[in-house]
Amino acid sequence: MKSLVVSDKAIHSFKRDWDLESGQVRIYGKYAGGAPDAFTVGLNAHAIPIDPVWEHSIAGIRFFVERTDAWILENALLQIDCNEDGITLHKTAQ
Repeated sequence: MKSLVVSDKAIHSFKRDWDLESGQVRIYGKYAGGAPDAFTVGLNAHAIPIDPVWEHSIAGIRFFVERTDAWILENALLQIDCNEDGITLHKTAQ
């Protein structure tokens, strides 16, 4: 992953709605099906790192990517935000 941007709204949601005053969030690739790009990015709160290839802490929350999921974020910018529906993810190639 080239970089990660997490908005203040998303940090607030992780702490309030996801009960992550401090903790860990795994960023991973998952099958979304049917679209031209059948894979997307997912988040898993309270995950325990096994073989992280990338880690970054923001406001007491540790974000990490396992070696097996590095392909989904290769040379990408991942933006995590929050709106009225909850956490949103936007991945762009760099």
